[in-house]
Amino acid sequence: MNPKQLLLLKLMKNYRKEYNYIIYYSDSTNEFDDLQEIYAADFGQDKMSGIFKLTLGLHFPEVLFLPKIEAIQESWPPYVAYHSLESAQDIYIELMLASDYIITPCNEWAGTVKILQPEDKKPDPDHAELTYSNKSIVFFITEQDYKIYRQEAKEIAALNDLEEVIQHETVSYTRTEDLERCMSIPVFMKEQVIPYFSDRDLYEISRKREENGTIVFTQPIGNK
Repeated sequence: MNPKQLLLLKLMKNYRKEYNYIIYYSDSTNEFDDLQEIYAADFGQDKMSGIFKLTLGLHFPEVLFLPKIEAIQESWPPYVAYHSLESAQDIYIELMLASDYIITPCNEWAGTVKILQPEDKKPDPDHAELTYSNKSIVFFITEQDYKIYRQEAKEIAALNDLEEVIQHETVSYTRTEDLERCMSIPVFMKEQVIPYFSDRDLYEISRKREENGTIVFTQPIGNK
């Protein structure tokens, strides 16, 4: 265990989900994730390198992290024919169109958020019946931030493995209140991503949006 993990363990106490969501990490090496079951199985594990997810509830909402899509700022909205996916870049675009919340590096657009409505997603001309019904919210960050977030996500995954059950309670080392003191990615989630969550997704992490737009907790979860 490295010094940073030791520091986190000293900071982290209490039970899972105390007034906050828990961050779970997953990538295409997880056999129970659709990144593996669908994409890696069909197109090869090598094309999935660098892609990962953070789930903020028990099962959703999910936030997808995609590596850099070359020259995306020159061809927006992005398009790819689903049944002719060949490169890793094609898979990135397909995943972007299919997902609700996406974080991807683009130095030129870093700090901006772009929303792809269903009508912005051009259907495959050979399969016009395959349309997208979801809205995709894309958060652009710098390439350096992407590297930092990816490393921190791996550290969170290692901490998740340290969970244990004590007297029917699950003790977690990934309380976001504590992670925010040591990492950038949970702060980015709280300040930049969660404000864009739908009412349904806010409900999944025990939050709601008030009339003035402020996001508040609806109830404490777990032990105090």
